[in-house]
Amino acid sequence: MSSISAVSSSDWLEKARALRPLIEAEADASDRELTLTKPVIEAFTESGLFHLMVPKALGGAEADCRTVMDVFEELAHQDGSIGWSQMANASATSYCAFIDPEAAREMVGGKPGAVFAGQFAPRGSIKREGGGFRLSGEYGFGSGSGHASFLGGGGFVMGDAGAPEMLPSGLPAYLCYFVPKSKVEMKGGWDVMGLRGTGSFDYRVPEQVVDARHAFYLFEPKVRTGGPIYGLGAAALAGLGHAGWGLGVARRALHEIVLIARGGRARLGSSSLIDQQVFRRDLGERMFALNSVRTLVHEVYGRMEHRLHAGETLGKIDNDEMMGATAYLTQVCEEIVTWAYRNAGSQGLRNPSLIQRCFRDMLTGGLHVFVDRRSYEEYAKGKLGVA
Repeated sequence: MSSISAVSSSDWLEKARALRPLIEAEADASDRELTLTKPVIEAFTESGLFHLMVPKALGGAEADCRTVMDVFEELAHQDGSIGWSQMANASATSYCAFIDPEAAREMVGGKPGAVFAGQFAPRGSIKREGGGFRLSGEYGFGSGSGHASFLGGGGFVMGDAGAPEMLPSGLPAYLCYFVPKSKVEMKGGWDVMGLRGTGSFDYRVPEQVVDARHAFYLFEPKVRTGGPIYGLGAAALAGLGHAGWGLGVARRALHEIVLIARGGRARLGSSSLIDQQVFRRDLGERMFALNSVRTLVHEVYGRMEHRLHAGETLGKIDNDEMMGATAYLTQVCEEIVTWAYRNAGSQGLRNPSLIQRCFRDMLTGGLHVFVDRRSYEEYAKGKLGVA
């Protein structure tokens, strides 16, 4: 346990950087197998990177927001699919902070290869039974589920009247839960354009009773283990991961188009790309745009983290700001990657092509609900005082 917890923030980024040769070498195999390869799984386990966001009390790193984003950015720069899968596992496993401490210890404590995965959308049927919940559900997009130890799901706890139960706060009882992978039916179903190697498989949770110790309420996650950072809440913790991932893929796309331009790419009858004033101006603009959104998300999450350490409690408008910043970052990153791909010409069209992979991964990752641009409206509603 102590060996992971004792690693400094800067060392986590160095651990991620050290994996570049392996991850780049395994990227094609990951795409073919549709999930992380064994060498990559072993590397993330041995380095402790799967538990980057696990509380220190459970043997994890409990890394701060800047470290988490920097590590995710680095891994996504190495490969979008592998970076996404590690991000999804690390983010989901951070939810052990919200479940019963003893249950969390049994599940992940001192086990750097034990990871969570799953879709927490309200696609389950859930009712109370004894000290737990009788539930079942059909879920999809379980990124990192190929090697996960526990699969999660979500749904509204339904009362006898056929309506969702309400929490004392007045919010509906939206439950997130975890079950061992042995109690889940994996269904495959991951055949896509981008993020192919993420193991985002469909799965079914057959009807079973789950102990309340292995569940928490999404709208009111109480921090049971760990420090102030978990006060960000389940959604914002996941948003933190999506921000780092988007930065990494966009930075890789810019890196690749610079290499292509330096290599003399030109259309028939036109000057070389590197000599075109419009290209140089557009490239510089996008470099500044990427730096700008990187500064934005680090400022927003850093400010929220500072407030949590000062003993404050975050509200809905704070969550909307974090999710809105992540969505805006993704919007900018999508434009950057698309621009880079278009300027790559046939060098992006023909496989193997890293810039094409960035394009496919970015446009797939940009469809995720956590980067939905409706968060702009929610944030604006808060500022306008609209209920």
